[in-house]
Amino acid sequence: MGFFSRLFGGDDEGRPSAPAAAETGMPPILRTSRSGGYDKRETLVMLDKLTTEKVLLEEALAAKNSGAPYQMPPEADITVPSTVKMGGFNEEDVNEYAESLAAENASLRAGLLG
Repeated sequence: MGFFSRLFGGDDEGRPSAPAAAETGMPPILRTSRSGGYDKRETLVMLDKLTTEKVLLEEALAAKNSGAPYQMPPEADITVPSTVKMGGFNEEDVNEYAESLAAENASLRAGLLG
């Protein structure tokens, strides 16, 4: 295969291409939209809040499982980022990633309550 085939995910002499982000556990890529999209700064603040909540929940769950005292972390105050006319993050990418983080946080929170 040629350089561009390998670069854009094609097979290289019978070897499979690199796994998708969801298969590796890596966060998805947030693409920039040509027109429209979510404000980048507000999006990153929102995702940071969700990620911080996830880390706090994981630490509390680890403490609970080890028998150590723990406190239930507060739920993150999440607001949907405003939209921009040009150069924002792709709304579908942001929504998908935020929903996956929120689902993981809900699962961790349920583990703490149960």
